[in-house]
Amino acid sequence: MEISYYIINNDDSTSHKLSSVLNEFSEFACLGFTNNYEQAMNEILKSNPDIIFINLDTCLSKQFGDIFSYCKEINEYVIKQPKFIGLSKDASKSYLALKSRFYDYILKPGSELDIRKTVLQLLKSREYNLNETLCLKSYKDYTILHIEEILFLKADNNATDFIMTNGKTISAFKTLKFFENVLPSSFIRIHNSYMINKNHLSRINFGKLKCFLNHNNITLPFSRSYRHNLQSLEELLEQKTISFN
Repeated sequence: MEISYYIINNDDSTSHKLSSVLNEFSEFACLGFTNNYEQAMNEILKSNPDIIFINLDTCLSKQFGDIFSYCKEINEYVIKQPKFIGLSKDASKSYLALKSRFYDYILKPGSELDIRKTVLQLLKSREYNLNETLCLKSYKDYTILHIEEILFLKADNNATDFIMTNGKTISAFKTLKFFENVLPSSFIRIHNSYMINKNHLSRINFGKLKCFLNHNNITLPFSRSYRHNLQSLEELLEQKTISFN
């Protein structure tokens, strides 16, 4: 699975060094580069890159505010939040970048060694993130799902539909029972046809046997035969509850 990146920078020397090192690794794919922040915003919202290298030394227009407001605006619209890596001639800006939850910071013009260290860290974090994914294979086609983005699973005869937080549905030709044994404990079977990611639960009505998920107002039934799977969750909720009746 490729790691896509986009460069927003007005320093050709640094951009060239970045591209030169990244081109050594087949895992990375460049989606573009520019020093025009409006153009960059449009391209990023279209392509949703994994990584954004961004120049911190430019004063933006009133349209975007400062660089960190610009990055925050990107995060408000993209489905998958990218890793931001700051580029600056001013070492003091590294504190602001890290405080704004940037992944890393490169001091311009950027030594090949520093860039290579950042690239290798990105590759290691990608390997770690793969442990938090589920890979569905069909012949030579691999679909990688981020586990926390799975909202619930629905049985469809001998296949299973994965309903994601972004509204997409992805089908796999395995039974729901199969995935019940594969997925982590955050997934619980509530019905012959449904298994939910309990991290997305917003409400449970034990009287009406209904679960509510905090995306798109989704309501799912749970059956009495799977009531025991919700028992520990009910006990935990009882400990934390504030009653209003």
